This record gives sequence, structure tokens and C-alpha cells, in this order.
Amino acid sequence: MIRLRHPPLLARGLALAWVLVLSLAAAPRQRPDFGLVFNDDADLSFVVPDRARSEALLRANLQALADTPVKTLVYCIGMGGDILYYNTEVASRVGWRVSADEKPGSLMAKRMENARVCLAQGADAVRTAGETARALGLRFIPSLRMNDAHFMVKPDDHAMTSEFWLKHRDTFTIKTSPLAFQPAYGNLLDYTHPEVRQLRLATVQEVLARNRDLVDGFELDFNRFQLFFPKGGAAQGAPLMTDLVQAVRASLDQLSREVGRPLHLFVRVPPSLTDCATAGLAVEDWIREGLVDLVSPAQLMTLAGDMPIADLITLARAHGVRVHPSLYPRTSWRLPYPPVGGERYAGVRPSREATLEEIRAAAAAYRHLGADGFYLFNFYNAFGSTRPHDPRLYQVFRDLARSENALGQPLVYALTKRYYHDGPGSYAYGKALPARLDADQALALSLPLGALPESGPFPLTGCEARLGFRGLPADVDVEVRLNGTLLHQGPVSGPSTAATAPALTGMRRPADFADLYLHLPLSVPGPLHAGRNDWSIRVSKSAPGAEITDLEVRFDFQNDLDVLWERRTAP
Repeated sequence: MIRLRHPPLLARGLALAWVLVLSLAAAPRQRPDFGLVFNDDADLSFVVPDRARSEALLRANLQALADTPVKTLVYCIGMGGDILYYNTEVASRVGWRVSADEKPGSLMAKRMENARVCLAQGADAVRTAGETARALGLRFIPSLRMNDAHFMVKPDDHAMTSEFWLKHRDTFTIKTSPLAFQPAYGNLLDYTHPEVRQLRLATVQEVLARNRDLVDGFELDFNRFQLFFPKGGAAQGAPLMTDLVQAVRASLDQLSREVGRPLHLFVRVPPSLTDCATAGLAVEDWIREGLVDLVSPAQLMTLAGDMPIADLITLARAHGVRVHPSLYPRTSWRLPYPPVGGERYAGVRPSREATLEEIRAAAAAYRHLGADGFYLFNFYNAFGSTRPHDPRLYQVFRDLARSENALGQPLVYALTKRYYHDGPGSYAYGKALPARLDADQALALSLPLGALPESGPFPLTGCEARLGFRGLPADVDVEVRLNGTLLHQGPVSGPSTAATAPALTGMRRPADFADLYLHLPLSVPGPLHAGRNDWSIRVSKSAPGAEITDLEVRFDFQNDLDVLWERRTAP
């Protein structure tokens, strides 16, 4: 049931916010070390149709974070932005109606049945999560997805469509999508309307009121999804969104005074300041005005170690705001990059699961830029749904906790490939790959690296680049330069290459998948350096469909102390 019971709340919040902004000019806000931030998207809120058992399973799920480097739990309050995991009075609760996509025996039907039974028995998954976080000594940050799009293609049939949306679809939606490739974005809520902003503020305030003894702040997730205004309306709408952020900040500060502890505002935002402006999010103003405490720039769905966030980090540091880039357990399609060896690709299959090497390297690149920490998104079931978690996730926790923890561990730096339709004018910066190869002009690429391993205690045993190509005729020569140094000139053939066709047996070739890989040994010290590395790729003649699909650099180390101690060569 939807009750926007206090329409004046937004205006009252804004008045408090202006007082806040003036006071912050004299007294900068102190931000703690939030440690490793772990987002649980709350899919496992109601695992079975019984409150007591579901609460026990939810606690067990979160207790798997005990004694790890995770210091902050971010927990989604709803299935999307308007369908909440407790008995709300301002939005809709999960399972508020029986929808067409609840087909008998489907996972959606089971999820909705579980939720209806548990909520009818008085369950509150957000509160259960907060109590568990408190017991574990974790900071607890409830999170609201500001414009979730999962329902948008068939809203009349989808279980995640809210009562508010159905009542106001003709009035409060964007209608004309700002992104032509997906007209359904027009079904998202339009933040131009005060009623939409009021719904969000009322939801935040309800969660804070119900969990005032548990919360350490709140998160506004602008990354799910990154559209809030009609086409051409982002610049004009940005002040309206800032008004809402100010009101949330004021609500947190009011509660902070009442409970006697600091409360923090997190925001997940598009992956660059330019992308934020495209979406109508004046993140720079939020930082300068002291409205936010942690900013997490984020891709939509895939791991990236090359988000253009240097300017964001510089600005945030000047104002004491923490920056924790979001990392994902998913990549674009490729063969995971194996270490040098005889049959190095034997048994390697195409995958979108990020490897530990790739996650480490992305973190190292952001550390080099000055990131304060990391935010793990969609890792709750990344390596399986058993609890305790798969050892690989605990390894991720350890690797990201401190830079020293990654010493001696292999790294794979990768230039991020396009995902869906991201690119200039959409919801994410343009990706350089895949890219067409043309004889008339060399292709320029830039791959950022973290600190190079020259000064580390573990000897470097291998450093290599891997370039993926597709549609490249055998009679075309390729020239590869790194920071001006020639690495390769000639055909892409011979022992330094690996064809991907054998690994694709039984599956269709993904659209962005390489036909073959070229491996180029690198020396350290050599042309590589920490930070930006400029690559140039030129072909001897143009060929329709010839593209480069992948650019990666791999580091391997000797980290067996017995091998070093006994001065023997590792097998």
C-alpha cells in the first residue's frame, strides 16, 4: 500500500540541508575508513516460505562475512527500487500482487510465494540484515536502487512493477527514452516530478526510522539504472536531484543528532564524472558541499580496471570524501588468460567469470590512482551459493584488503570491452574495444597499470602481453608498439599465437570473441610503466571485419619460499 503521508518532508529536508551546507563550510565532515565494502543485493532475503527459517538462513548467509576484511555491509532494501523486503507503508512490498511472470514452478513464482508468506508472518529482511551486521561488528548501510529497470520491458507482466508505477505510468515516467537503442527506458520514473522524488525520500526516511538503532548511514544507488530524466533533460534536472540528495543528507544528520553517532551517505554512480553529468547527477557539487561520504564509481555489469576516475579521486581527496570503485565478478567473453606453459590453453573454456588475477589487477590500477578502498558488487553468489563462501571469494577479500596482500600473486590487466550499448552519450564512457583495424591509421589504445613489481620481494618470472584479433587475414602483417617501443612486426602466426576455435566446441562464438591470440613477451624494467601505457596497433592493409578484441598484460611471480631458499628452479 502506498501512502505518501508527509508531502512537506522534502521541503523541510531541503531547509535543513541548506543549514547543513553552511555549517560544513566551517567544519569539514570527518570520514572513517570504511574498509572493504560488500554489497548484498538481498536476493536471498526469503529463501523458504517460513519466516523463522528464512531469517535463520539470511543470518547464516551474512555470517559468512565474519572475521573477513569486509568492514561495511551494504544491503539492498528491495527487489528493485519500489518493491521492498519489509512491510512498507510508503512503497510496495515484494509480492504485493500476483503477476503474469509468476509461472507455475518458476523461480519467480517461488520467490514471490516465499516473500508473501514471510511478510505476512511479520518478517523484515532489512532489519534482520542490520541486526546480523551489528552482531558481526560491521557498519550497516541500507541501499535504495534509484531507478531499477528490471521490470521495464513488460511492466504489466513483471513481478517487480510497483503499485506507484502502475497508478502513475501516464504521468510520472520518462516516456521518451534518452537512449534510442532501448525504448523501454521510457518506462522508468522521471525525477522531474516532485512526487517521484518525494517517494524516494519517504522510502529513505521510513527505513531510517524503522532501523534507527542499527543503521550507520544510507546508500543511494544511482547505478541501477543510470537514467532519471527524459532526453535532453539531464542538465535541467540535475539541481532537482541535488535537492533530493540534500534532503537525504539532512535526514541522516537529524537522526545522527538523535542517536548520538555519525551516519554516512554513500552513492553509487556512473563510471566517470562526465557520465554522471550525462545522467543529471551533479556529483562534483555533492562532494564540494559535503553531502556525501563515499562515492563508488561503477560500471553497469562488468569488471573494469580502467574507469576514467582520476579527476573524481583528486576532487574527493581535496574534500575528504572516500572513493571506493565498484568491482564485479563478471567480465566480457574471453578465454581466461593462463600463465606461460606448454599446453597453456588445454581445458580452458570461454567464460565471463572474472579471475582472481583480473580482480587483483583492477584493484592495483585504482590503488595507483589513489582509491581509498573497494566496493564489491554482485559477489554475494559470485563463486557459488554455498555458505561459507567458496575459498575464492575469501581470497578476493584478502587480496583487496591491503596492497601488500597481493604481493607475489599473478596479475592480469585488461582493457575493458564494450558491454551492451555502453559508449559516449549513454550511461558509461566509451570503450576502446573491440576496435576496427585500418591500414590508413594506427589504432591508439591506453591500458593503465598499477605499481610495477620491480621493487617487490618476489622475483618476476613472466611478463607478457596478449592481443586478441578476429577477422584478420593470414596475409596481413601487424605492427604493435608499446610506449613507442616496437614489440612486433609481421604476421600473426606461429608459436606465439593461439587459435580459440578448439575452445568453442559445442557453443556459439560470442560477438566480441577473438579468433586468435598473439602473445608478446615483455621485460621489466622495459617499456611498461605504472599508470597509463600507450599502445599502437597498425595493419599492413585494410580488411573488412578485421578487429582487435582484447589487450591484456600478465605478470607472474616466484612466490614459493622453499624454491627461493634452496636456490632451485621451479618446475
